[in-house]
Amino acid sequence: MEALIEPSYAVAIEPDHRLLHVAVRGFWSAAMLPGYIAELLRQIAVLDTGQGCDRVLVDMTDYPIQSREIAEAHCRFIVHGRTHVGAATAIVMRSVLSRLQAKRMANIAGHELFDDEPAARAWLMTQPVRR
Repeated sequence: MEALIEPSYAVAIEPDHRLLHVAVRGFWSAAMLPGYIAELLRQIAVLDTGQGCDRVLVDMTDYPIQSREIAEAHCRFIVHGRTHVGAATAIVMRSVLSRLQAKRMANIAGHELFDDEPAARAWLMTQPVRR
């Protein structure tokens, strides 16, 4: 039997690459969303004091398929990143079911899906920057 992964997130910035790096794990409840969104916005604000946030890399390799509410919250944030921040988003995931969910959301959010982080980073670095 597969061990349950504790739900969590980690958010880091790479100012030299104008990149927000997000890692999410486990099955989330709606109670996790306010803290998660607040941390994302806080880190974007830190990047904005420098050159800005033009790239978002989301690692979902340990992130199972989520409830519709959680998936839609991620989608809304990616749309916000694209339309209000001007950031391109690359998502790394391996789960077939999660990829199906993410592909449906990609039609709305406009993110790209990758099997590994090096490919996602390579794509992000080819995306234009705002300034």
